[in-house]
Amino acid sequence: YMWDNVRVIGGAYGGFCQFQPRDGIFAFLSYRDPNLAGTIDVYDGASKALLQSAADLENDPDALATAIIGAIGDMDGALSPDQKGAVQFKRWLINESPEQRQKYRDEVLNTKPSDFKEFAERLSGLKDASSAVVSSKAAFEDANTAGKSFTLKEVM
Repeated sequence: YMWDNVRVIGGAYGGFCQFQPRDGIFAFLSYRDPNLAGTIDVYDGASKALLQSAADLENDPDALATAIIGAIGDMDGALSPDQKGAVQFKRWLINESPEQRQKYRDEVLNTKPSDFKEFAERLSGLKDASSAVVSSKAAFEDANTAGKSFTLKEVM
């Protein structure tokens, strides 16, 4: 959903979302994005798309297995020596144990379509969500024209 709508259709160089389980922060991100207003609309539609995905996964166990394998592949990707050092340093800083990593891995391996549905419902029920955008003044003006409201703070 994100890749298709933010990157392919919207023209951003990249678009993704990330969740930090340790602190509970979930974020949508895009970069080099020429379509700020459209991207915000995509973010706003994510919970609906995720609900549809949950229904699709309920009917297609192979697709769920593929998604799980992909997530585990992202966790186990090959790292260069400097990346290994950075990862280990981060784990040391946050006092992350092998047991905690295994628990997280087990949760990913045991993901069910209902987990996608539950997350979609949480996402749609967010209160006081915030947005932060670093962009050109022209992009903000275009977004305002399209009905998006931001408080512009010039930093340079």
